[in-house]
Amino acid sequence: MRLLHAERLEFDDFFDTQIPPYLILSHRWGEREVSYQQMHKKRAAEGPGLTKILKFCRLALEKRYTWVWVDTCCIDKKSSAELSEAINSMFKWYQSAEECIVYLSDVASGEAEGYEDLKAKFSASSWFTRGWTLQELLAPKQLTFYDSDWKELGDKDLLSDAISVTTGINEHFITRGASPPVPVGAATVAARMSWVAKRKTSRSEDIAYCLLGIFDVNMPLLYGEGAQKAFIRLQTEIINRSDDETIFAWTSNQHRSGMLATDPSFFADSKEMVKYGAIGQTYLRFWMTNKGLAFQIPDSEWSASMDHSPPGSIFNIRINSRVYQDQGMQKDVTLGIRVQRINTRNTWCRADCHLLPTVRKRYASFPDEKPLHTIYILQSDPESY
Repeated sequence: MRLLHAERLEFDDFFDTQIPPYLILSHRWGEREVSYQQMHKKRAAEGPGLTKILKFCRLALEKRYTWVWVDTCCIDKKSSAELSEAINSMFKWYQSAEECIVYLSDVASGEAEGYEDLKAKFSASSWFTRGWTLQELLAPKQLTFYDSDWKELGDKDLLSDAISVTTGINEHFITRGASPPVPVGAATVAARMSWVAKRKTSRSEDIAYCLLGIFDVNMPLLYGEGAQKAFIRLQTEIINRSDDETIFAWTSNQHRSGMLATDPSFFADSKEMVKYGAIGQTYLRFWMTNKGLAFQIPDSEWSASMDHSPPGSIFNIRINSRVYQDQGMQKDVTLGIRVQRINTRNTWCRADCHLLPTVRKRYASFPDEKPLHTIYILQSDPESY
């Protein structure tokens, strides 16, 4: 990890246990940001980017920290290998920092007319709309917000209510309160996807790459592959290490689709999605194959008519998901997806994607139930079949 000395403004590299305490910056990129090469060669021109780094370093020294990390200048972005390592390590770096400083360049607290106006300006900051700032909000153990004049606004414990309303993230994932916050991984896959559903990134693929730490997965970066392929690769990595069926609890306006969502916005209404039943209980066995996603469905869930159904036939399949009503009241409803047979070779696709139909409840767990029926649901667009 490359850190910047807050006083000398020089870099040094540290490995694992050698990493000293450091302060980390979260911000929106703006005009004339300073690159690693410019900072390393001390050729950074006067401007907003350099001013931001200098004021951050001054704050670090006031807080008695010698080392800082800033994404604009601490990563050599001309090295694809270094950039890939940095992005795959980013969540850990924010998590390991002593404190994260969030600089809100578009919030001027001096212009606010009272507390409610200030809270409105805070919530309207573009910082809350960016993909990368999601992990920068959730990973740090201590996070403090500063306005455009570097005046402290408060930490995320104090501002957790406003943050929760603005981001749609349940407050217990944000605030420490009297105890540590609930780990991000305790949220279902669908809920975590919903947190990024309305966020944007400058490079299209980053809408998937910015979620690597949120889902604790690693994968190579392939800029140029496009957002859709990157997001499907991300979901494949999640499936390889998780049996959380809420990854299929998304909706879109498509009549037919592959089994995996092609955009995080499809999870916009999934923030209250939870697993049904006990922890570790699963209704489906599923894994990726070269024929699509293989699903093993227990005999008690299988409709005999599915065996010899003609192409075009549509059926419901249960997924281990349910939703919350307002005020935390649970709906006693199990959700499913609709699938359509594509051909006689047991190939299916997602159908009526605007629906997550309710299906009859099943309270028993199925891990040892046999026989199991296997079907293959296409991973991506079924139109070529």
